[in-house]
Amino acid sequence: MGKYSDILKRNKPDRTSADDPGEALLTARLRERLRTVEQKTGKDSRHYIAASMPGIKGNGKHDDTSGIQSLLEEAKRTKNGISLYFPAGVYKLTSTLMIHEGTRIECHPKAIFNKVHHRGMLKNIEKNSSDTGYEGNGNITIIGGIWDNNGHRYLGGTSFVFGHAKNLIFRDLTIKDVSPGHGMEINSSMNVLIDGCKFIGMAPRKRKFYSEAIQLDLMKSSGVFPWKKSHFDHTPCQDVMITNCYFGSSDRLGSWGRAIGSHSATADRWHKRIIISNNIITGTLQWGIRAYSWEDVTITGNIFDGCGAGLSVDPNYYGDDEVDSEDIFGNQTNDSNQVKRVTIQGNHFIKSGAHGSVMSITGDKRHDMLEVSVTGNTIEGSASTNAIYLAHVTQSSLTDNIIVSAEKGIKLTATTMVNVTGNIIRSISSTGIEAFTGNRDLTIANNALSHVGGHGIWITGNDTTTISNNRLTGIGADYASESQGIRVTSSCNRISLVGNIFSNREPGFQMACAIYTAVCTTNALAVGNNAAGIGLELCDGMSTNGNIG
Repeated sequence: MGKYSDILKRNKPDRTSADDPGEALLTARLRERLRTVEQKTGKDSRHYIAASMPGIKGNGKHDDTSGIQSLLEEAKRTKNGISLYFPAGVYKLTSTLMIHEGTRIECHPKAIFNKVHHRGMLKNIEKNSSDTGYEGNGNITIIGGIWDNNGHRYLGGTSFVFGHAKNLIFRDLTIKDVSPGHGMEINSSMNVLIDGCKFIGMAPRKRKFYSEAIQLDLMKSSGVFPWKKSHFDHTPCQDVMITNCYFGSSDRLGSWGRAIGSHSATADRWHKRIIISNNIITGTLQWGIRAYSWEDVTITGNIFDGCGAGLSVDPNYYGDDEVDSEDIFGNQTNDSNQVKRVTIQGNHFIKSGAHGSVMSITGDKRHDMLEVSVTGNTIEGSASTNAIYLAHVTQSSLTDNIIVSAEKGIKLTATTMVNVTGNIIRSISSTGIEAFTGNRDLTIANNALSHVGGHGIWITGNDTTTISNNRLTGIGADYASESQGIRVTSSCNRISLVGNIFSNREPGFQMACAIYTAVCTTNALAVGNNAAGIGLELCDGMSTNGNIG
């Protein structure tokens, strides 16, 4: 024990409390819960230094698989589990390792696990497992090491496979070069912490451009979880924190299809209480994060750099032939899972591609998404049509975001009781804020728009919308001389335009008029708007007072 402790002190990764974000209350509570789990895992257990055990040499030439597996089997024979330490070295693996309940693995930063076969690296579940719920092999901690899948030479799909587990902790490890598949499959598991890890390199073969570095999934079927034959009980994941991780390319392979996400679902099942914070996500082919049928989601402080798109939050697909809307018995519900309580705050999106909107947050015709907060995010440069897109969302807010250089700033469709306030929108080639088709009880207030090539704010087909106290400067590029500061069209009803300020002082931009309202606009008023020197085109029947045009 003394020898083990001395080696561990010399070689373990240097981590301090300063590495933990710990700001949000929910984050702090979940972190404390997982920290308690980590302290218990390995307590009073047997300790081994792997390189000193028979059959393990770590020299890169000897096959260490059976030696390591024999050591892992000790967990089944020890009531309080085992703790393993892997010193620096290269550990050759010729088959998948099976890890059992109560195992703690800690690795020197230069401990390299070198996969030379066409399967995964590590799993906690056997093919003939009858585990259900969260009662499989859990209470597992893995810290450190470089887990090299050699995807430029070997296939094998997902590297780490975990299902039916609770109390899983992964810290400071690197999963490298997967081909094709996921870095980690976290399936039907609860109390999961993935902290300070690197996920680098994926070869998207067989057109698996959607493959996630970390996939959260539910125990749906053998098609979803091919590492098990039966006992598919549709258990989802819950209480998962992914923080301080890096996702990107390696020295041999490019970045992932997606960094974090899901792409299967079951009716009336959600992944719940998911926190994704302070990660760096670079160069994904598709979404950086895709929250698919998740509930109680917090996505904060992440950097998305050069991704195909930023993040997507949406319910499961539904339809007659859609397996994701079948219930746990295989009956088709033709319904989706309503998504609730989503917080997206303080993220930074840089040079997003054209795979989708930088942020796409959508319910569907079955259910509006509830209680979404998109606050304090920055979007710089986007090849996509929309920087932020909301559809079928209610009781939600978009506040204090900064959008610079995009085709469209914010687009809303079929939303209800949404506040769009305090955003800064600049250098937009088309429309700054667009609210089309079926929006109700909408507030667009205190936003600053400048250098917008098309219309500043354009609403059409809306009912009960207030547009107030916005500042619109430099709207309508020279080539779009018919652009308006605020444009109201297509039978809008109960529209209030109050206290907006317009200016044509920016060179190269010229509004045709500050406010335009189509003749089909009803029950509308315009009060206290300042469009000095620009002009207003208000339809007959509007209530007007104190406007300057």
